[in-house]
Amino acid sequence: MGPGGFHYSTKVKDNRGFDISYDLLLSFEESILGGKREINIFRDEMCDPCHGTGAKSRNGITECTRCRGQGRLMKTQRAPFGIVSQISSCLNCDGRGKVITEHCTRCYGSGKVQVERNIKVDIPGGIDDGSTIRISGGGSVDKQRSASGDLYIFVRVKEKQGIRRDGLNLYSDVTIDYTDAILGTTVKVETIEGFKNLRIPPGTQPGENLKLCQLGVPDIKKPNVRGDHNFVIMVKIPKHISNRESSLVEELAALKEGQNISVPDSTNIGNFQKRNHDRLTRRKRLFWRSIWNYFRNDEGDQRFASIRVQPVIPRWTSHRGTHPAVLPLLKGFLMLAAFLFVISRTCKLRLTQKRHDRPTQANVAAEVE
Repeated sequence: MGPGGFHYSTKVKDNRGFDISYDLLLSFEESILGGKREINIFRDEMCDPCHGTGAKSRNGITECTRCRGQGRLMKTQRAPFGIVSQISSCLNCDGRGKVITEHCTRCYGSGKVQVERNIKVDIPGGIDDGSTIRISGGGSVDKQRSASGDLYIFVRVKEKQGIRRDGLNLYSDVTIDYTDAILGTTVKVETIEGFKNLRIPPGTQPGENLKLCQLGVPDIKKPNVRGDHNFVIMVKIPKHISNRESSLVEELAALKEGQNISVPDSTNIGNFQKRNHDRLTRRKRLFWRSIWNYFRNDEGDQRFASIRVQPVIPRWTSHRGTHPAVLPLLKGFLMLAAFLFVISRTCKLRLTQKRHDRPTQANVAAEVE
């Protein structure tokens, strides 16, 4: 108890001056997978020769004459409201109450020396750049005051070319040829756990994301939870191609245009062809019937008036002085010309139909497969 009835102690537990820091640089893989690292730090510890007193021997320590060994000084003054006492640390002995007259040759009176220590650090998986790891009791030590500081490790993570992190997910860009985007392929991609196969499905679009599950960043609080590794597909389109490649692309474009033509369903293609054949046969039959009725001087069947062939030239009538064999010859000539016209027309229709049926049948076969 000091003057004025105040209790105070010379031992103040303030360990903030014993904390130390260390900058730790990790690789990208170490920050994701975690592991163990050994680091060397320098910290202050008690000087063994003087046992932390700072004196060469016990005889080199004397009591402070200013604070009389208390380590504190009290200043009392009168105020309008009474007597006010103020306690402060003794500057002569730095609050120790003792004065060293002969210093230790190793620590030079400080009572502490700086030593190098090897410390093993557990790095949790998923640690992010700028994080801090705290090791309690890993700082400087003062045995006389029974105080020790903490070690603060500031983590820095190297960037990895080709892989970037966003939360628990990883992202990479994969460049493929436009033919691989159309037909599909399998490429080797780099992940945190080495190279893996990534399947590119046919018809992959530029900018599409393909992912490998459970190959991302683990949750530092829940190690069983892990993100994915996403791959952004970049399609490479060449600026210059050969004539052969250009012709193949043009053929592909023409084939694509042909696929846009509506065709019957594959299950009804037989019925469609049968109906088309019956319709053509019926038209031929009506045409020949109209020709026959014309030469018979018949008006034709009224049921087929809508498709009856009208005469191109006016009817020939018998006139006085006309030879009776002229009219049959004229009718025979006209019938022969009509027959040849129908034959040529039929052949042309068949060729046209075959030309259009080929891509149609190819498309139907492709759809069935």
